[in-house]
Amino acid sequence: MHMRRAGDNILICSVGFVIATVLCAPALMGQVGASRTWTDSTGRQVTAVLEGFEDENTVLLRLENGTVVPFPIEKLSPADASFAKESYTEKPDSPEIDWENPKESENYDIRGLRRENSPGYVSTKAGWEYRIKCVEAKVEFRGSQPSAPGEIKAYFFDREGRMIEKFDGPPRQQDENRKYVTLPKEFEQGEPIEVYFPLTEFLEKGDWATVVVVFGSGEDYAVSSMPGTSLENLDFPEKEYLFPGWERTKLSGSGSKDSGAMVDVEIRRFRKDTHRYSIVFDGDYQSDKPCMTAEVRASGDILPAEGIVEMFVFTEEGRVVSHRKKPSSAQIDGTSSYVANPKIADDSWHPVFFALDEELTDKDYPTYVLYFEYRGKATAVVESSNGTTIEELSFPGKKKLSQ
Repeated sequence: MHMRRAGDNILICSVGFVIATVLCAPALMGQVGASRTWTDSTGRQVTAVLEGFEDENTVLLRLENGTVVPFPIEKLSPADASFAKESYTEKPDSPEIDWENPKESENYDIRGLRRENSPGYVSTKAGWEYRIKCVEAKVEFRGSQPSAPGEIKAYFFDREGRMIEKFDGPPRQQDENRKYVTLPKEFEQGEPIEVYFPLTEFLEKGDWATVVVVFGSGEDYAVSSMPGTSLENLDFPEKEYLFPGWERTKLSGSGSKDSGAMVDVEIRRFRKDTHRYSIVFDGDYQSDKPCMTAEVRASGDILPAEGIVEMFVFTEEGRVVSHRKKPSSAQIDGTSSYVANPKIADDSWHPVFFALDEELTDKDYPTYVLYFEYRGKATAVVESSNGTTIEELSFPGKKKLSQ
């Protein structure tokens, strides 16, 4: 890392230095927060605020443009190094957490998990599959009320603790006679219900190692894992309620390991079209629906993981009027196979579809942007009738395009 004379920007030249946040810093003494001129061991200077510490050997400096960067104390001038060391105090001990005993709900219960074939048909990316291998969970509401709402989610992790698949609810299911089996909107007291999460080819290719199932509502959850294991190194949204005092940080399953992944991401054939087959819109299946369609793929250092695909729609003035956070579920090739968010397991091209509502088709907004991210790498393409480019637009995730 090199510094110019006072008033110039800090130039970060080492890829080992990353932008940090004060949320990770230890407790600090009163000097922190004041702007001052910092000098490095070569005499170069910059004006910055001591924002905190990455560790006892690294200061976090907030530049005048608001960027926070780390800098080794040993590379500061003797006076500034002394100032930094005097400002540092040890980080308070984290609260002791009993990882073997989560704070589980007294109202919601999961009676263990086991491998079991589905009793009928289960909907997967490949279509309806009969008696597919699943993780079965038996759940029951045991509260004092006659009934209560609840959600059942499943998270699958690989051997390194990366989340490779998540289910925001059990997939659609049919019994032996093709009759739909639906979850109740509210769970009746004392009525056990069996749910099934399919062990798809994607999960098997991903060499999944652990599944975590949660059942509950709000901040009140039961949890079960298979095989039974400590949840310390597995990250999922309900964990903070199950282990009070735990704060979400960069775990092995987060993007911290993926940020250096040697992968390429691509988008092709982004265009407006009419999808002749069935596509889900507003909870209903429709055919011949106007949509934006494209194909995405990743290549290189592939690990089974779900890609992120989002779409933004802009007015003539460049204002966002619609943000679709995931693709629509769409039938392909007239078969029983449906696709939605791409599940990347190899370098194949994955089709994605975004159904367009009447407002978008009637007003004919000029600019659409498709954003695709996989393992921390991102790309985006624009389709615009007025020549608008990516550089002229602002949308979440744009900063990742240059990383």
